[in-house]
Amino acid sequence: MGRVQVGHSHQGWYAVLCFFVSFVLWSWVLKALGVMLPILQEQFATQTWLVGWMIAIINAVSCVTGLLATPLEVMLGTRTVVTVSGFMLGVSMIIASFSTSIVMLTSILALAAGPALSIVPILTRALIGRRFPTNYGIAAGIGGSGAPIGLITAGPFTQLLLDTYGWRGALLILGGFALHLGVCGAILRSSSTDETETNISYQPVSTDANEEPRAGSSSAEEKGNLKQSSRSYNTFKDALKAMVKHVGISVCFQVSFWFTAVIFILGRFVADHWMIYYVSQAEAKGFSPYEAVTFTTAGGVGNVVSRIVFGFIVDRNLLNLRPALVLMIVLSSSALLIAPWLNTYWLMMAGSFVFCAGIGAIALLNDLYTRELLGTDLLVCAFAWMEMLTATLGFSLGFFPGWMYDQTGSFDWAFFILGCISALSLLALLIEWVLARCKSQQTAGLTPN
Repeated sequence: MGRVQVGHSHQGWYAVLCFFVSFVLWSWVLKALGVMLPILQEQFATQTWLVGWMIAIINAVSCVTGLLATPLEVMLGTRTVVTVSGFMLGVSMIIASFSTSIVMLTSILALAAGPALSIVPILTRALIGRRFPTNYGIAAGIGGSGAPIGLITAGPFTQLLLDTYGWRGALLILGGFALHLGVCGAILRSSSTDETETNISYQPVSTDANEEPRAGSSSAEEKGNLKQSSRSYNTFKDALKAMVKHVGISVCFQVSFWFTAVIFILGRFVADHWMIYYVSQAEAKGFSPYEAVTFTTAGGVGNVVSRIVFGFIVDRNLLNLRPALVLMIVLSSSALLIAPWLNTYWLMMAGSFVFCAGIGAIALLNDLYTRELLGTDLLVCAFAWMEMLTATLGFSLGFFPGWMYDQTGSFDWAFFILGCISALSLLALLIEWVLARCKSQQTAGLTPN
């Protein structure tokens, strides 16, 4: 019995490792493309908004494919899906280094790397939620710190690779590093839920022995055809129900899902576009490329610190979950709202640190918020649909920061608008608080004195 418990404990930390590595690579891919944005614009002779939109589309396609996480987990198990996705990510980046157009680069990364960037974090986040009934905040904080670690290392490392090998060599080397995600997936062990497949049982239509028709009669043939048709219909209906269940669309009909979804969607949208355009914004303000990536490094440090600190604080009940979310949303939004007036080295450094600290804490706290509202059984479906809805926003508005720069020559007001979008998350928390108060008052009114 002790050996089984130790195995389960190790498997929980293996899931944390996979989550950590997947987030490191997600940050590397997205931030590396953001650092390469000016070079790709020059290489492919196109406009800033188009290159930025192409990068946003890669991220959006990865969010769409997150819907495949649940069906793939049911059919193949978490270990197989994570391993194959990890190798796909590395190979796709290596192939993308030979691209001859921005459309070709986008297509390769969106269709091959995109699914891995979404499916692996969804499955490993849900696995952590199942493996850690206690200390979930600390485990999720450690695993989620892969994103800021990637942010810290991606900027300087990508700039070094660009200066040494060019953008093609940079993608080639980053692709080689990405192959390690497949190795991390191989150490996972599928849990009993992973190994249990949802089988559609084909039960024969039961008939009473006294009513069994005789062979050779016309009535027997007619009843046999009716049975066959009914059986085919039931099989199709069961298959359709199973598909709908695995995709998990039913979670979208729960009101509580939308409270956490709004926070996730707006926070993820703002964070992604900050990563894509921040280096270009700093260079537009007159800072050198190395100064720009230094600012992102400071942001990564703030992100790491906030995830670990808030994971510990919430797990130890030193601060309630909802007030912590409000505080971090206000903090991160404020850092973007004042972006037009941050023009010196240390102000840019502080702004990057504060924003990334806030956005990192929001990502962690919202995972805890999601598990509290929906439970562990719906985590995979909830995360997948949040990614899908984020993709819709990315497809429709992913171009606007670059377009505003092409029109005005500055990213300042684009970042101000991103701050306004981030602040809208407070409405979801406000509505949830009002509904909870109304429900508690109704319950108190129905309770007899």
